[in-house]
Amino acid sequence: MTTITVYYNGDRIRGFRAKGHSGYAERGEDIVCAAVSALTQTAYLGVLELVGVESDISQNDGELRMMLPEGMTSEHSEKAELILGTMLLGLRSVEENYSDYLKVIKREVKA
Repeated sequence: MTTITVYYNGDRIRGFRAKGHSGYAERGEDIVCAAVSALTQTAYLGVLELVGVESDISQNDGELRMMLPEGMTSEHSEKAELILGTMLLGLRSVEENYSDYLKVIKREVKA
């Protein structure tokens, strides 16, 4: 199962961690894994390219973690929130249809 932990500070998304392999199908044919990868990597690229913010990112086999930096301007923060919120909508939709393979968790973090 893939677990997505979405980190919040109050009502603002600060980042996420995607961990694990869904197990829905064989490697290269796993549509759950493909959806999670597309949504999370697009969110990272959107924050980087469209918002212009370098995030703290780490990637290992079966894990992608991204955290927004501290001290962002309110404009950057709002734009990043829209991108990460859109990612979350997509992930929740996948979770709704494939709940045996994907779990989205909300976790509070300190600023």
